[in-house]
Amino acid sequence: MWRIFAALAVRRRRHARPVATPERALAVVPRLAGLPGRVRRRDEVAAPAAYAVVDVETTGTSIEADEIVSLAVVRLDADGRELDRFASLVRPAGPIPVDATAVHGIDDAAVRGAPRFAELAFELLALLDGAVFVAHNADFDLPLVQHAFARAGVRYLPAGVACTLDAFRLLEPSEQSHRLESLCERHGVSLHDAHDARGDALATVGLFRLLLEEGIAPETVELDDRAYMRARSRGDTRPASEPQIRRVFALARVAGIVGPDGTVDRDAVAALAVRVARAEIDELNHEQVQDVYDELERMRSELPEEPAAERVA
Repeated sequence: MWRIFAALAVRRRRHARPVATPERALAVVPRLAGLPGRVRRRDEVAAPAAYAVVDVETTGTSIEADEIVSLAVVRLDADGRELDRFASLVRPAGPIPVDATAVHGIDDAAVRGAPRFAELAFELLALLDGAVFVAHNADFDLPLVQHAFARAGVRYLPAGVACTLDAFRLLEPSEQSHRLESLCERHGVSLHDAHDARGDALATVGLFRLLLEEGIAPETVELDDRAYMRARSRGDTRPASEPQIRRVFALARVAGIVGPDGTVDRDAVAALAVRVARAEIDELNHEQVQDVYDELERMRSELPEEPAAERVA
């Protein structure tokens, strides 16, 4: 029905029929209490003019160096009803790396007849105008879109930002996975053609509507990363991984637990683990290692600031 072809011409459809409500409702923490961060309800804030749900596929993960090869935008009103949609392949300046093609299936041949981003910029800008920018991992998609606009000589600043990844991490911190595929499966949202910009954008729309239906204002989500990791580790008795243990020693260094020679005082770190978690350093589980992280972060925050001259040196 609404597909992206290799030699793509942009397709748009206005006032599309709303997607059916997913079968499973979102299990929100009662009264939004005890969450690893903050969020406000829709009745507490002014309604935005619109939301623009965006997904991009790229040549890689570098925000400054990589380029968009496919994008999709679905514009919604304040209640989540679809107003407009847009999708296109995009021809980058350089070749698409094989590793990137392995993720999304788009190669140089697929984009040979596609427009450059600069050719789409003003049409895209009109679609995004005045809307809250929505994406699943907005910290990735938004800077890439802004860099693409900047290369085209256009400055893009959204009216606000909403990240469905952060929102579901905030509301369901103990769930094992918050990947788009996992969330869709958990909440009965259709996802066709994962890692296809159109398919991912429409799936994100489905998840976003769940948030709106629960009365949540997604653009107000503020995830506390440390509190989120603490909530995820609560009751997790799996043994801590080697990278987690290495991070203990890395944090210990910046927290000032070092010997006269400037290296980490491993005995002091081991004693701290016993004091905080009541376990030997090599016997920590996920919950305990998070407790050790928290203590080390507290110790680091209490260190006196270095004099300005020393910081410059």
